[in-house]
Amino acid sequence: MENVSNNYANNVKFAISVNPTFKAICEFNIQQFPIDGYYRYYSQLGNGTNILQTAEQLNTYLASYADMHEHKLNLAFASLFSKEDFNNKSAEIIDWGCGQAFASCVLIDFIKNKNINLDLSKFTLIEPSAMALQRGLDHIDAIYQRKPKPQTFSINEKADTSLSIKGFQSNSKIKIHLFSNVLDIHSLDLNQVFKNVTSNFDGLNYFVCVSPINGIRLQTFCKMFGQSNLLSSNGSSIVTEVFRPSAMKKITKSISRVEYIFKTNL
Repeated sequence: MENVSNNYANNVKFAISVNPTFKAICEFNIQQFPIDGYYRYYSQLGNGTNILQTAEQLNTYLASYADMHEHKLNLAFASLFSKEDFNNKSAEIIDWGCGQAFASCVLIDFIKNKNINLDLSKFTLIEPSAMALQRGLDHIDAIYQRKPKPQTFSINEKADTSLSIKGFQSNSKIKIHLFSNVLDIHSLDLNQVFKNVTSNFDGLNYFVCVSPINGIRLQTFCKMFGQSNLLSSNGSSIVTEVFRPSAMKKITKSISRVEYIFKTNL
């Protein structure tokens, strides 16, 4: 697995060196997607909820879902940054159930494209698939060819595994927690995720929670924090272009989305 990972890391870094962005990572992966990939591998994804184990599954997931993730996340980040001023500040990012770190990568691109002077000093990636987690690290590393690299810290666990990582956090830094297509999973123990957050992170914490469905679970998670300040809640759909691996082309599609964005002091 190590050679496969090293080959992927080197290949993606080279492929996007002229344009080190998440969209370029997606284009590189789609170019590698086999014509029969959808029929061979899509059923192995469990509608996007399975823990992925192979390079083929990771490639299929990215080809199938990355566009939808990106569009939902960009709208959520627009909501967050329209409500809060992060210029000339520093933040640590915690990407829960990060998969291949789509949410972190979209955030990196968002603040660059919007000329927001926010220093993302550290990324903590939490993910049960070791292979997806490594790809997430590879993707962040590839994008940061354009500027000094942040710290990266990876945790190969489920988001609702009991975690003790307080010693790795900075008390003085803003924290931005990313929950992209995670909280809507019914098998996820929201109470344990809440305990993981409150027992490990101090100070000002922001939460960007997005999902295609199940706004009730996102709302439930938000309410667990008591006196949190809700910045945005939205359940509207959007119409946009997404790559469909079954057709091997981009199509115009309506995408459902739910977002809950809030902040609290812990």
